[in-house]
Amino acid sequence: MKHKLKSKSLPILLAAIAIVATGCGSSGSNGNNASNGSNASSSNASSGNDASSSNASGNDASASAWKGTINMYAQAYTPNAKNITGIKSDQHQLRTLADEYEKAHPGIKINFVDEEFKDYTQTVRVKAAAGELFDVYWAQWAELNGTFPKGIAEDLTEYFNKPNPYIPDKATWQEAMNDTVVNETASPEGKHYNINGDYVATAFFYNKDLFQQAGIAEAPKTWAELIDASKKLQAAGIVAMSQAPDYGWFQRHFLTDFFSKDFDTIAGYDKAPGVSSLDEVVAISKGLLNTKDPRFMGWWPVFKQLTDTWKPDYLTGDPGVVGTNARNDFLAGKTAIFYDGSWLPNNAADAGVKFELGSFNFPTLSASDTPLTTGEDASGAVGGPNAAFQFAVATKEADKSMKEPGKKEAVIDWLQFLGTPQHVEQVVNENGTFVPHWPDTKPNDSMKDLASQSTKELKAIMVGNSSANLGKDLQRTFGLYLSGNMSIEKATAAVQKALDAAVKEYQTKNDTDLSQY
Repeated sequence: MKHKLKSKSLPILLAAIAIVATGCGSSGSNGNNASNGSNASSSNASSGNDASSSNASGNDASASAWKGTINMYAQAYTPNAKNITGIKSDQHQLRTLADEYEKAHPGIKINFVDEEFKDYTQTVRVKAAAGELFDVYWAQWAELNGTFPKGIAEDLTEYFNKPNPYIPDKATWQEAMNDTVVNETASPEGKHYNINGDYVATAFFYNKDLFQQAGIAEAPKTWAELIDASKKLQAAGIVAMSQAPDYGWFQRHFLTDFFSKDFDTIAGYDKAPGVSSLDEVVAISKGLLNTKDPRFMGWWPVFKQLTDTWKPDYLTGDPGVVGTNARNDFLAGKTAIFYDGSWLPNNAADAGVKFELGSFNFPTLSASDTPLTTGEDASGAVGGPNAAFQFAVATKEADKSMKEPGKKEAVIDWLQFLGTPQHVEQVVNENGTFVPHWPDTKPNDSMKDLASQSTKELKAIMVGNSSANLGKDLQRTFGLYLSGNMSIEKATAAVQKALDAAVKEYQTKNDTDLSQY
């Protein structure tokens, strides 16, 4: 088995996105579309594995011998939550599954922690140090492989390679999982410390009614079709898009494509998996990720073809500031297309939109779009398996109660019961914020076209992590260029100046000699 860990910075960023999407009541990002979720659970049940519902007892003698309470922090999927901002109280699926499990295992109770944490990473550290960590807890792969203290999560690799009693038609538990995600999220030693069932997807969402008014029958599949559709919307008197062009997001689609053949070089300077801040600085200093390479700025004119059809109001705005206004424009039916994360359908449901919502992936570029493309499908370059169905089991060192004879086996049996295609689909789709990515699962209809993103390698390329100001500087110049207030020549000079400053700052702060690379 190949174990690839091809991104450092992206998972951490998406971890933040996941928390924001599930914890911001103001945006409604984690609103639970109860009717949508319930329908998805029932109508799509055939796509999961029905064995789990017909046999909730498992087959582990140790698990059935232990009696007690399993405490679980389920983050965005916490059922009947009253204390966690952004989670609606009518989210019940995980509680329903727990009740089913308890009925088949008399003496075992499943308790869901209904508590909000201002600094979850620190909470995990403190609780683990005191031996009081939750038995099952939300933890993303990048944190388990690096950020969190070692030894706080059970190595689940052994169980991945054995049968799951609740999936009788698979020889091993791993066979039911997304093989790409399993491989991509393994630790450098090839170990697995959580089960991963959902995906942060990003896409162009569109108003089907406005598309129909403009005479557009189908969603764009290519870059040329996207530009053509935007121009048709304009001609029909419809604003194609209203958005701040987020450099941090859009650069990944283009740079991941243009530099795909150089990924291993860029990610390899520090001899560790993924593109680190050091990798970024070295690549900049070597003339690879900087304006001396035509690929680095070559996508700006290509992207401007699209933004020339946008509402100009937000082009120079800070995405973090004007993003809500731009999203509200779309939800109000004032604009036809909006690029966002997989939480948007929940936003739309919460806003009570009347139009039919559709979505399509970021198109794969062709040579007719730009000679700089490698043809790499970079539709998943912004998202990733960094959402909320990411559960780890505490070790006895991090959770003293796990020393009880038979408890570890019982907790893992509960995780196996939860970790079946049918149950993953039901839990993820009820919430509606993310995409279930196991092979025998289907996402809600509003996100059915986004499922393919979870089959892509985690090989995103971006710049902006090497200094505190670099991302802001690039965003400012990007907006000025796209709005027509700066030429590509001046923009290129400004970008190079920002890159040079970032390298110098990194060297000073970290006492780094780049000549050794």
